Amino acid sequence: MHSPAPSAGLRGAARLWPAAGARAFRALLLALATITAAVPAAHAQDAPPPVPAGPSYRLDPVLAPLLENPLFTEASVAVQVVDVDSGEEVWSHRGDELLVPASVMKVVTSATSLRTLGPTHRFSTEFLAEDDTEIDEDGVLEGDLYVRGTGDPTLVVEKLWKMLKDLQVAGVVEINGDIIFDDSWFDQDHLIAGWDKKADMEAGPAYFAPIGALSFNFNTVSIVVTPGPKPGEPPRVVLETPAKVIALDTEKLETVKARRRGWIVIEREIDPRTHVVTFKLEGEVPVGSDPQRHYRAVGNPLAWTMSAFSDLVRAEGIKYTGRFRTGEAPDEPQVLVSLLSPPLHEILNHTNKYSSNFMAEHVMKTMGAVVHDKPGTTEKGLLVVKEYLSGLGVPLDQVQLVNGSGLSRDIRLAPSHVNAVLMDVYHDPALRPEFLASLAVGGVDGTLRHRFNDEGQTARVRGKTGSLNGVYCLAAFVQGGDGKVYAFTFMANDLRRSRPARALQDQIGEAIMAWTGVAPAPAADTVP
Repeated sequence: MHSPAPSAGLRGAARLWPAAGARAFRALLLALATITAAVPAAHAQDAPPPVPAGPSYRLDPVLAPLLENPLFTEASVAVQVVDVDSGEEVWSHRGDELLVPASVMKVVTSATSLRTLGPTHRFSTEFLAEDDTEIDEDGVLEGDLYVRGTGDPTLVVEKLWKMLKDLQVAGVVEINGDIIFDDSWFDQDHLIAGWDKKADMEAGPAYFAPIGALSFNFNTVSIVVTPGPKPGEPPRVVLETPAKVIALDTEKLETVKARRRGWIVIEREIDPRTHVVTFKLEGEVPVGSDPQRHYRAVGNPLAWTMSAFSDLVRAEGIKYTGRFRTGEAPDEPQVLVSLLSPPLHEILNHTNKYSSNFMAEHVMKTMGAVVHDKPGTTEKGLLVVKEYLSGLGVPLDQVQLVNGSGLSRDIRLAPSHVNAVLMDVYHDPALRPEFLASLAVGGVDGTLRHRFNDEGQTARVRGKTGSLNGVYCLAAFVQGGDGKVYAFTFMANDLRRSRPARALQDQIGEAIMAWTGVAPAPAADTVP
């Protein structure tokens, strides 16, 4: 049977936002009405309809038997399922327990950003000059060129190349001055807050890329390794995007016979003075094997961007008389070239479907800069998130927030908190389509592409997964067999292995999809 109701639990309609009883729920509806009045009518929320107060466990017949799963006693597991139309909690097991959400935190970050920045928000990267700077008849910009970024997480080499082409189209072929890089939109804390795992600091995996207002190629390098023509010869190792701040050490890398099993280990060393990053490769590459791409995080984002920019400027033949340096652009500049990112809702599509920590942290700092002025910081962004959660009735003394991506073991949220966010966005017609589109689709794409793909299940689950060692979570919308949509958040911590947690998540999701609203008939007694 289901777990006993906790004393401070969130039951019935009131459980959508952590508060106790129908009185708090009515107060919440009043608060939501106030929020709605503060935004244009086109963005008004459709609050879930009030329902009779009191607990409801309509899904007990299909979900309660799953409590026999040993995972519920071997690990810390918390689950809550809510009917999104009525607002009722229809099943729960420790739904108010605070656990590590891992990347399910991106659900909270995404929802807050859609409400704060709007689905159409775009990040900008600009080439600027002083307002009175002129371009003479020979194409010489008589003054400094400023490169200013506002945290676009999608700026890649092709886009930067196109910006330089557009600068030439604008008539600039030479710069009689310095090229100045302005990354003051964010602070200078480049590492993801709350994560200092020694192995990641040393190796620099791509999921731990640094954050910066002028970032480039997701602040990662692609190291391509191809075997030599015969054993004993060095493999060919190149950078897809060369830059002076990236060095390769391949002395311990060799080509071996085809029948040998290949392996490569990469270590990263960062010179704190020059920001040069040296990747040391060691291993064996079998003859005839396919090229391998290894993605690793750079050191200083601005140094990386400036270095890559220098190579592109040289390749395009744009001359300059000054030097590369950092500084802030003038308050009222002349805009020479402006590049806008895709709208926020498209960026969140990549953030959630493929769990991009890099994008989530850029969104977090951007919220901080927009709401609380530059420089955008993680702390300022978290203030925005806390204001949002507080508006949903989530007691802030019950949560612990560290960053926007969930890459931390210090974050604490409950399934009921996450479901409050899911419900809020679902009932806002201005945000729901973009938010739903950002989630992985079961059996189709993202981190759910290989799950919920049996016959009749495909595309009936949209969700966000989250995992760390010992942590496996899921927040999702599930289309029930009764035609209703359910918000389902599952958190599991203290795991020995992730596979049992994944299997249990799938069982719960499949049970909801099979639920027709009618309890299955009990098995008939055997007659001798």
